[in-house]
Amino acid sequence: MTDLRNTDESSARDEEAMAELLRIAGPRADIPEEAASRVYAKVLKEWKTSTATPDSARVYERVHKTWRRGAARSRAIRWIVPIAVAASAALVAIFMTQPEPVLRVAVGTVAKLVSPQVGDSALALGDEIYAGMTIDTGNDQGMSFLLARNESVRLDENSTIRVDAGDQFTLLRGRVYADTGEFVYRDRGLRIDTALGAVTDIGTQFAVSIQSDLLDVAVREGRVDVRQDAHKYIAMSGERLTLKQQGEIAVNPLAQTDGYWQWATALAPAFEIEDKSLLDFLKWAARESGRLLFFEDSELRMAAMRTDLHGSIADFSPLEAIESVLATTAFRYRVEPDRIVIER
Repeated sequence: MTDLRNTDESSARDEEAMAELLRIAGPRADIPEEAASRVYAKVLKEWKTSTATPDSARVYERVHKTWRRGAARSRAIRWIVPIAVAASAALVAIFMTQPEPVLRVAVGTVAKLVSPQVGDSALALGDEIYAGMTIDTGNDQGMSFLLARNESVRLDENSTIRVDAGDQFTLLRGRVYADTGEFVYRDRGLRIDTALGAVTDIGTQFAVSIQSDLLDVAVREGRVDVRQDAHKYIAMSGERLTLKQQGEIAVNPLAQTDGYWQWATALAPAFEIEDKSLLDFLKWAARESGRLLFFEDSELRMAAMRTDLHGSIADFSPLEAIESVLATTAFRYRVEPDRIVIER
């Protein structure tokens, strides 16, 4: 009688031994499918001839299946690993080459337009101005925009300006005007760069124009510093400084009420008079016309400060607005070459 227990134990030991041999041997190069089938058929035949134990064939079948699974897994690993590495490298390359998002920073808004622009890139009233923008005007066009600290920048017709930052611009052609307010001492001045030099304000109203070889700086109020290479020049209120590319410089007088400033006054942002005092309005109108505001007495000035206004002056020039507003009050006025006088 055959001892089945011994047979089973022997089969188990055979399987364990063969598995250990396969583990130690490790993966081998791929064997062609046709050759593997021929070897398997021949070995199985010899195995059956040399042993009468049915379980022996089962042991060989299990060994063969294990070998085939190991070979298939080895082939898959040899393909999958390089593909995974390549894919990872591709993803890294994509993320490394992606440009950083550009943060658009609004530095101001369009406050007035003369002959509004047309086209996809045209700006409209109230549109935001961003750092990095280049703004153009054509024939009979003009534009003004208000910056964060309420500075007014006005672009004449046939002009191009690039917005570099909230307080820095590059005039590429034409003419620009800036009103930085009545505060002479500020943390930083407004700067206009050109191909022929840089202009920085010290609490001013001023204009900068650029031609082929000439930088023209006109100061209506306050002072500006002009730098060309290593040289620095100063232009004061009532002066017009011209600087050529070769360094030739000239300074001539220019009155605050000179007709030169009319283009800038026409681009002045509208003053919203609703619920504003008469005094605030008169100070704005006098400043925009290049004149001083003068009251006949302090009592009249106090009365103007206590008078509230209503309505709109959007379609009037500063002097026209004075006439329109004072016509509804008990105040009278007269315009002199260098000042506006308020009287009873």
